[in-house]
Amino acid sequence: MVNFIKRLFLSTVLVSSIFTVAVKATELPPVFSEGAVLMDGRTGKVIYSKNEHTQYEPASTTKVMTALVVLENTKLTDKVTIGEKPTLVDGSAIGIAKGEVYTIEELMLGLLLESGNDCAEALAEHVAGSNEEFAKLMNAKAKELGALDTNFKNPSGLHEDGHITTAYDLALIMKAAYQNEDYVRIAQTESHKYVNHPFSDGSEKWATNRNQLFNEYTPYYYQYAYVGKNGYTPEANHTYTATAMKDGQFLVSAFLNATDKDNFYTNIGPLFDYGFDNFETIKLINKNDVLDTYKINDEISIPLLAKDDLYYTKSKAEKIPSYTIDYLKKDISKQSISKGENLFKAKINVNGETISSVDLISGADREYNTKIKMEEKFSSFINTPSSIVVIVAVLIVLFILIRYIILSIRRKNIRKNRPSFK
Repeated sequence: MVNFIKRLFLSTVLVSSIFTVAVKATELPPVFSEGAVLMDGRTGKVIYSKNEHTQYEPASTTKVMTALVVLENTKLTDKVTIGEKPTLVDGSAIGIAKGEVYTIEELMLGLLLESGNDCAEALAEHVAGSNEEFAKLMNAKAKELGALDTNFKNPSGLHEDGHITTAYDLALIMKAAYQNEDYVRIAQTESHKYVNHPFSDGSEKWATNRNQLFNEYTPYYYQYAYVGKNGYTPEANHTYTATAMKDGQFLVSAFLNATDKDNFYTNIGPLFDYGFDNFETIKLINKNDVLDTYKINDEISIPLLAKDDLYYTKSKAEKIPSYTIDYLKKDISKQSISKGENLFKAKINVNGETISSVDLISGADREYNTKIKMEEKFSSFINTPSSIVVIVAVLIVLFILIRYIILSIRRKNIRKNRPSFK
């Protein structure tokens, strides 16, 4: 009897704890930063936001953009000779020395794992010659990604007037970064030993991953963490941006200006859980789905197909929505069309709101040659009211002309056959 009661009690506790976790997982946790965004990593749909377009300093989350620009402008095997300025930088560093030669990948490991400001400046000098010129590349990339409220002044994130971003912009930047295979591989590295670059005293030089949610030995570890970058300066306070993946679904988060470090990092995992438990990404349109038909004439129509898959973020409680398309129907009836050719750009609307766009491609070939042109001109001519008058007039003229010719021939024959009275 005692054992039965114990088992019943333990079962009750277990069920109760499971139920409690399930309830907590679907609730929105407190967010301990002034700016915050939780975004679907595939569609860019914002699931949660707090002052998403308010500008704050990004601190070392800046290095996500630094890494993107470097990866786009170099090869990982390129050699970088260290100048004097990077060795004098303030803040976190791996301890590079003037005259040393590193590969881009070695400096990227120091940049993303150890958050080395010296690595950031060495990479910037190698790519653009100076921090100032490199910042121009960063800002151009930001605009390309749609991060329109961002302005970078340096590659490290150290305090500088006018060096600002927003939670929304930072999420867009991380969204682009997690889709870069080299970025992900480097950012997920746990540690790296610089075998060929010990310190001057002979001791080993290492870069260790400081991502707060990625390291299972930290109190903030989150099992679905994918990649992330943390930052801190006295002016920016704590900042963080990360991506998490669960069952093939990606979520992106960005946080700016947090003062309570412990509560800040403790609640990031639960915020991701809130997103995973309450929202899902569905494929709304499949590649090659027929979205519309373009009528050339009564005999010929061209099916318009979706060029790519299109995804949609919805609440799990929401039914799969219907959608409509809207596009500018320019005249393509007088041109040859190849199957697979881009013909239109269509807006995709759900509940009256444009959620995305998709290219419409031709589902068939259509040749437009001289013979078709002549047939169309003739058909167009005979189908106009004025053409009937012209045709009747021509027929009348031809009839009169033929009658005249016939009568002329008859008169000639009569004269010819008339007897002569000489």
